[in-house]
Amino acid sequence: MDSQQQMKFNRVGIHDPAVDNVEGASLLVPEGWTLGGGFHWMPLFSLQANLLVQVTDPGTGASVFTLPLQQFVWPMQPVPMPVGSNWLGSVLLPPPRDAFEFVRTFYLPGPLQHLGGARIVQVEDLPKLAAEVSRTVGGQRTARVTRLRHAYEWGGRAWEEDVHITVVYSQPSAVTMWWGYGHAMRAPAGELDRMLPVLSVPVQSLRYGLDWEATRDYVRDLFRQNARDEVFRTMQFGQLLRQHREELRRTHQQVWEERQAAQDRQNFIFRETLGGIETYKNPFDSHTVELPAGYRHQWVSPQGQVILSNDPMYDPRHGSTVDWRSMDRYMP
Repeated sequence: MDSQQQMKFNRVGIHDPAVDNVEGASLLVPEGWTLGGGFHWMPLFSLQANLLVQVTDPGTGASVFTLPLQQFVWPMQPVPMPVGSNWLGSVLLPPPRDAFEFVRTFYLPGPLQHLGGARIVQVEDLPKLAAEVSRTVGGQRTARVTRLRHAYEWGGRAWEEDVHITVVYSQPSAVTMWWGYGHAMRAPAGELDRMLPVLSVPVQSLRYGLDWEATRDYVRDLFRQNARDEVFRTMQFGQLLRQHREELRRTHQQVWEERQAAQDRQNFIFRETLGGIETYKNPFDSHTVELPAGYRHQWVSPQGQVILSNDPMYDPRHGSTVDWRSMDRYMP
């Protein structure tokens, strides 16, 4: 990174057509890279929505992408349903022994099928990050965060891919609830470690919007109130938002702020663990931003675009009407 004089990251908003086309989330995308994917609603499940996106470098093929979040359940007593069934909004599946088993069972048949013949060359548990996740979710739940590095051939090329998996377990009881989610970062073989700081930025900068989160939680409450049929039939989340926008915003504000703070804490621990990135404070909204290390100057615009520069003479305010501001290092 030191050899580059300048690097730009653009703030990209992701709109959800199902929720009145509001900006449901935003993230930073390196200039020249592509963003694909969007929101996927799952009205028959208790976790109502997933954001499945992929950011790709057209030049090298390197990319980072999110993996589905799902809630699982496993009763102590057998139930007359096959494994994988939707049981009251959760997937019927026993808790995995480790991240490798979870990936093999849940992700390999779908979004990670290209890793079917891959070799796992490194397994790393991330206990500090797991402790922060456990503290955030609370409720007598424990978390395990693991990084699995894969090596494989795909499209006639050799690749490396890190799959970061988080599994949250409730205390064993008559019915064990657990959750799993993650993201993956891949690059040509031999390039992944060098590109990790840049690949980490999109997923670590991901933030959900207040209006979107409030609507999702409202729809989730309808599900819990046995209104699944109505939600599935109408899919009119935009209408729900318009009818209850102010009420949802007012009641959800504190929850949203707490989630943002929890995300900031987890990102900071991720930065310390991964290395190669530094944390800065956005002067416009006070949220933290994780950026590649090796640059002397960090600038941000009110719209969230970021410019990193090593040129001491470079100042984006010259000849521009944009209110560019320098960012200061963040330390907890």
